[in-house]
Amino acid sequence: MRLITLWLLVLYYSSAIADDEGQWQHGVSIFDEFKYGADFEHFDYVNPHAPKGGTLVLPTPLYFTSFTPFLSTGVPVMGALAPGMLYDALFVRANDEAYSIYGNLARRVKFNDDFSEVTVELRPDAYWHDGEPITTEDVKFTFDHILNNSSAGMRAAMSIIESVETFGEREVLFRFKQIGELSKNSFSSPGMYVSILPEHYWRSRDLSKTTLEPPLGSGPYRISDFEQGQFLQYERVPDYWGRDLSVHRGRHNFGYIRYELYRDATIAREALRKGLVDYRVESDPHLWRTGYNVPAREKGWLVMRHNNAKVSSGFQSALIFNTRREKFTDVRVREALTLVFDFEFTNRAIYAGFYSRADSYFSGTELAARGLPSEAELALLAPFREQLPERVFTQPFVLPKGKENREDLLRARELLAKAGWKIQDGILVDAAGRPFEIEFLTLSANDKRTLLPYMDQLRRLGITSNIRFVETAQYMSRLLEYNYDALLRSIPYGFPPGVIMRAYLSSTTANVPGGANLAGISSPVVDALISEVLGARGSEQLIAAGRALDRSLLWGYYLIPIIGRPEPRAVHWEKFGQPDIEAEYITSFPSTWWWDEARASRIRLDE
Repeated sequence: MRLITLWLLVLYYSSAIADDEGQWQHGVSIFDEFKYGADFEHFDYVNPHAPKGGTLVLPTPLYFTSFTPFLSTGVPVMGALAPGMLYDALFVRANDEAYSIYGNLARRVKFNDDFSEVTVELRPDAYWHDGEPITTEDVKFTFDHILNNSSAGMRAAMSIIESVETFGEREVLFRFKQIGELSKNSFSSPGMYVSILPEHYWRSRDLSKTTLEPPLGSGPYRISDFEQGQFLQYERVPDYWGRDLSVHRGRHNFGYIRYELYRDATIAREALRKGLVDYRVESDPHLWRTGYNVPAREKGWLVMRHNNAKVSSGFQSALIFNTRREKFTDVRVREALTLVFDFEFTNRAIYAGFYSRADSYFSGTELAARGLPSEAELALLAPFREQLPERVFTQPFVLPKGKENREDLLRARELLAKAGWKIQDGILVDAAGRPFEIEFLTLSANDKRTLLPYMDQLRRLGITSNIRFVETAQYMSRLLEYNYDALLRSIPYGFPPGVIMRAYLSSTTANVPGGANLAGISSPVVDALISEVLGARGSEQLIAAGRALDRSLLWGYYLIPIIGRPEPRAVHWEKFGQPDIEAEYITSFPSTWWWDEARASRIRLDE
């Protein structure tokens, strides 16, 4: 009887342990659909036998002013904050999946039933470049620093985290605020995008101030040399702790990655053609078509390619109105300004048909609203019926077309009149006789090509407009204080959309200095639907929530969508080897490419 009792106890506790162990996973899949199992050897899109060595030279327009990570002041160093260079993150994205990330510093992860708590167990063999182990204190220190010292946008993105608690050197517990429904998606962005910092290194330094002392890292590269205003060079760490992990095998192959500063795109383009840099993304449509018709391309030495970027969402370009300013508070005014933007003419005449228009905040993805709301969308939108325009429920949202420009112009005038604006001596004025004026703030002369045709259309409405060019420091200062009328900007928040959406779209950041919510969007409907997107626990829920959110934003006319999800076009010298398989969701450059001496030796730059 004692033996039977003992055996039953063993079975009971074994079962309990198995159940507990069964909650642990080797990564995070939003909908629990992993492509790679716990024992996978490497990603499919790498060459696990790729040679190591060589130097990759890249151009950058970024004049860095600081090595201090996650600081609200200064311009951070390129590549330093992005996980995969100087620092490691808890997890690594699989570039051939939309919804999964895999353990890096994290050995395994466990969620509680309502996803309000996440436990991460760190790998015991992870260490900093000085040989010190990476512990849970480093994780807690990093997130505390972000919540206390980082930019308003970064703080907003991480604001869903209630606390980070440590249990010894290996386990760390994240507690999340109950802002609407929670899901595994709530943890994906912090787990994947936040570089973990060394607490023991920064303990004796001031993390609230900028510094040009190269910091201690843990990643596959360390900073080997730099000169502010000229270049920054990373060198590969041969004894990198994670070199044999499945998520890193076949990656980080270049011996050196060097960034050369070219603040002017024309000079950077010429540097590529002369072979001074190896790879460049070309964003100018005209020069993509004509700027690389050189002998080196005919010989196959200079290659042009399209990269994959299906993990992108948001806008590559949008014209953003500052709704904090009185003249933009009325949605009828914003709709009128949208009606007269002639994308078709601009794309045809200025960009030779190079771009396709963004018609959604999730353009090019299955979250983009189409037609009338589905039943699932209506269920989410119905509680806010009194706060939303009736058109949300009865009309598909359609952006104006250039061929209907006269009708759009008449409709715009009608909307402005209803909003209290009238034409007086050819000038649009309010009831007090003040003219409607718009100043477009910009850093780049290239913005003129998009803005000038639009300014002609505004003139037909009686609106006076001008372009204000400023240098970087003044531009950043005016953004910090929201001191502008309108901006041409990109708004990237990834796919599937994560907590970073709160930084761009949530009322919590609408009036926080230095935030990423440049339009000043402050809507309880938008806030609630963001929570629905982040709390989705299945693809159908995610699609319904995303489309409902999209409709509420589009009918709010906070910005003019111009160019949607980017399709990067790159030009590079044929010096490199590439894996046989290219990742479907994001081209894995430079992490999976390698230096090919045989190919490089064929190139004669003096010919």
